[in-house]
Amino acid sequence: MSTQQDLDRFTLEFHRLAVPRLRHEPGLVERALQTLGRWVMQRGAQADDLYSREWRELLAGDLQRLEQVVCSEGAHAATLRGTSPLGFVLTAQERLAVRRAVGL
Repeated sequence: MSTQQDLDRFTLEFHRLAVPRLRHEPGLVERALQTLGRWVMQRGAQADDLYSREWRELLAGDLQRLEQVVCSEGAHAATLRGTSPLGFVLTAQERLAVRRAVGL
């Protein structure tokens, strides 16, 4: 059974791989913003919460800042990773490799 710490390690490693790709493939930023917009359309105001707004601000800003915030090891960063619109960035095979690397 996975613990919260296991899941946090997975999301941290996932984002350490995914976030740098945003710099190399600018279309990914737009896709992440579209994902956030779709969540709001599907779930209404509850999806447009503090974390969604913060993600929009980070994606619209300096990507180095996004990486510093999201890929740090603090509780706030872990919460942001748990509400991340970047799930599409890594392939299924890459996600599986990350799961194995962190022991999931």
